[in-house]
Amino acid sequence: MKKWNFTASSRGKRSVRKTIALGAAALLIAVMSGCSTSGSGKSDTINIATKGFAESDILANAFKLLIENDTKLKANVETLDNSLLWNALKENKVDVYAEYTGTALINILKAEPEFDPQKAYDKVKKDLKEQNQLTVLDPIGFNNTYAFGLHKDQAEKYGIKTTSQLAEKSGELIFGASEEFINRPDAWPPILEKYNPKFKEIKTIQNPGLAYQAIDQKLIDSMILYTTDSQITVKPIVVLEDDKHVFLPYYAVPIVRDEVLKKHPELEKVLNKLAGKITDAQMQSLNSEVELKQRPALDVAKEWLTANGLITK
Repeated sequence: MKKWNFTASSRGKRSVRKTIALGAAALLIAVMSGCSTSGSGKSDTINIATKGFAESDILANAFKLLIENDTKLKANVETLDNSLLWNALKENKVDVYAEYTGTALINILKAEPEFDPQKAYDKVKKDLKEQNQLTVLDPIGFNNTYAFGLHKDQAEKYGIKTTSQLAEKSGELIFGASEEFINRPDAWPPILEKYNPKFKEIKTIQNPGLAYQAIDQKLIDSMILYTTDSQITVKPIVVLEDDKHVFLPYYAVPIVRDEVLKKHPELEKVLNKLAGKITDAQMQSLNSEVELKQRPALDVAKEWLTANGLITK
């Protein structure tokens, strides 16, 4: 089996998913069923799902543009939240979407945590194929996981680049996090076990956006973030290396239903054009175009694909 060369993540983020009203989502599924590659016999249309946040929207539109540039197929992008998306997949109403290895491992497969990126990917690829008839393609490159962020002034003052170094100087620093994160058994306890930080003070900040403001105003020195957060591009924050691998890997991968790939084998080559192409920093920048500059995800995806020579029109 081909091994993918994963690189260590230096950033962190799990974007907030949009909640879709049940009635609207049901309507979306109904619409999708009318143009499904398997349900209606219209095999010239590929249905791509997005979970409705910037990063997912960008990837879904990148898939659409690649498919329509490189094949004679049409592509349709629809928004579905996690539970509805999974049901639509099982009902053959979604053909392609971008998933994260950590999400697939824990939420879909209900498997034990695996902190080695390659092993996590291999298990997700094998088990989704065997259990759900889904093909996991090559990782896109970036890892949207948790990480510690530190105000750049403190990072420069103490020469901190890793979470271990942060722990060593934690007695001089103020940390901000949500109560939910501190109380989660899979979050704070592993951090204490592996890094054992002893912060001067821990402030409760429920909203990630407010945590970035608190960093900006120097009300806190450190916070937990997601490694593809758009705010990283505009706030005075340094993302620290998780050198003891306490956070699960969340590498983005294209997922295609086996039935669709059998009908359209060219999709594997087309979507794998993204393999290893987007770094954490590049995804931060792309997210910022959508979230901070309010640009359409389709335009952002097209601009990036064109600039990188992946599409010609």
